Amino acid sequence: MDGDCDPDPRQYFGRHKLSLPSPSLCISLPIVRSNAAQLHDNINKAAVTLRAHLKTNKTTEITRIMLGKITKKVAISTLTEAQGLRSLIADGTVDDILWAIPISPSVLPALDRLSRQANLHFMVDHLDQIYFLAQYHRLQSISEPWSLFIKLDLGSKRAGVRPDSPQLPALMNAIESSSAVKLTGIYSYPARMGRSWSFDTAKLVLQEHVSALKDVASLRSKPSSSLVLAIGSSITARVIKSVDIDLPSKLTLEIVAGTTIYNDLQQLATGTITRADLAMTVIAEVCSVYEDRNEVLINAGVLALTREPGDIVGLARVRGLEHEGWVVERVSQEHGILVYTGSQKCSVQEMWKIGNKLVLDVQHTCIVGAMYGWHFITDEEGIVRDVYTPWKWW
Repeated sequence: MDGDCDPDPRQYFGRHKLSLPSPSLCISLPIVRSNAAQLHDNINKAAVTLRAHLKTNKTTEITRIMLGKITKKVAISTLTEAQGLRSLIADGTVDDILWAIPISPSVLPALDRLSRQANLHFMVDHLDQIYFLAQYHRLQSISEPWSLFIKLDLGSKRAGVRPDSPQLPALMNAIESSSAVKLTGIYSYPARMGRSWSFDTAKLVLQEHVSALKDVASLRSKPSSSLVLAIGSSITARVIKSVDIDLPSKLTLEIVAGTTIYNDLQQLATGTITRADLAMTVIAEVCSVYEDRNEVLINAGVLALTREPGDIVGLARVRGLEHEGWVVERVSQEHGILVYTGSQKCSVQEMWKIGNKLVLDVQHTCIVGAMYGWHFITDEEGIVRDVYTPWKWW
């Protein structure tokens, strides 16, 4: 956000979000609360456990809303997020933390300190991780074993060990043979893998992941011992109450959800939410109008919107019926180009003037939110009521 040399975001309190300098990021607090209530209802009706992934909101205030009264478990991916948790740990809001990326040596000292404040779990998918965890455990004379989740790759090719990999039995054996670590859970993340999402597809994917996790759990030398089966993604959190899942008494199902608190165009494309559930928007401004090519230049580019694709056309879409069909087609660092994709004839000179402010729905809230130093909090009328400072960087 540009403006004065020393801008104070509080000067915008009580003003409409379209009065904000651009680009700015806005969060509708009423929609956040509604999304959180729906998430909690889904979790309660399914009788499963919720772990809130904080990579999307990265704020103390929204984290409290997301946890509500149903869980104290969170997942984090950066040390800045870990530092941001200090007040939430101190007042008892958070007491259980999953480091949600396979553990690497450089972060271990900081996470070791965090483990003295709350229950901490590491994610692993390689034998070498067990070796350096055991070495650090020994050198620091740590008394309790590290708690681990094995990360499975069920087709996303992002992180994890495949269930059919020969490395999986070896990893399981190394964990069970070491006094420095213990197996607490198995984690998977549903990816689309070429399938178009729908409510029914999400239910099927959830069932497939539960089945795969159960199969891996049976590889343990003591398969009757307690174990958490953790499944990520906001889509599964929305369908969980509609799926009948039968688990042995020693297995607990945990849903790990993050972006469901805000939602975005990628989530909208799954058919599991509506536009009324989109809590995050970006405010941008028209900088120029090109009549010869029927395009508009706005001051929100890749640094304001990212370059995330989705099944819904456009890197972002202009909100409002009067602007239906106008999307951000391409971006460079600070430039965004609006084009018209609707079915009606629409000329740019009739629709847009330099200086017009517009509200954009974004493709992926997790990444867009991380680009801004301030999150302006609005009420149901779009009036700025507060500003939250996210836990930026790593």
